Amino acid sequence: MSEKDFKEKDASNKILSLVSHKLKTPLSIINGYSEAILSQAGKEKFSPFTSKALEEINKQGGKMAELVDKLLNYNKISAMKPADLKKTDINLKTLVKECASRAIAKDDDSAAPAPAASEPAAKRGTYIEIDCSERLSVHADKEILKAMLEEMLDNAIKFNNKMEKIIKLQCANHGDTVSISVRDYGAGIRPQDVNRIFDPFYQVDDYFTGQINGWGLGLPMLKNGAELHGGTVNVVSDRGLGSIFTVTLPIQ
Repeated sequence: MSEKDFKEKDASNKILSLVSHKLKTPLSIINGYSEAILSQAGKEKFSPFTSKALEEINKQGGKMAELVDKLLNYNKISAMKPADLKKTDINLKTLVKECASRAIAKDDDSAAPAPAASEPAAKRGTYIEIDCSERLSVHADKEILKAMLEEMLDNAIKFNNKMEKIIKLQCANHGDTVSISVRDYGAGIRPQDVNRIFDPFYQVDDYFTGQINGWGLGLPMLKNGAELHGGTVNVVSDRGLGSIFTVTLPIQ
């Protein structure tokens, strides 16, 4: 990166940081008051319109707060250097289960955890199948790795308009490295978009999936996080069949 590019990136990061921090306080007030008013719904006689409006304000406020958090995450990680990482030994099975639970809870259309094999096939819901050894661990910055995993799962859910969303998360040991793959069966990515999805603010069109909320910073953050750890991100995608995102990191 040239000195000019570095200065432009630094200026951009400062602007993003300023914007996100300026949004944080008013959003906290909006969400706090809307939650407080909603909590009085049993005591107060709200009209159906008022109740619906309050619920929608609270819902959209929550989505906006999540967008601001992602903006802050991207800004923080893009400004870091490898020496800034706070590495510890992390049990991958524990972390991926935590991230999977959070991803399902955030999905508006999610259902309960995947039914047992003996039960009838589900028709609606989000199900994340985890294949990860209990003993597999990696030496990494836990907060950054957590943000990376959540982004991979959120993306797999977001770009899938099916009633039943099946996502497979697999961890594998390759000796000196460990890989974490997230496979979805959603819309997939067009070949001309694959090389651009890691560019900041770039967003794939919404032909299959409808309007998608986001900044276009999640995948760039994922790539930055992997490279900070000396790792890589790879994507394989077939239009109409889904995508597989794989992060490979050094074990130590």
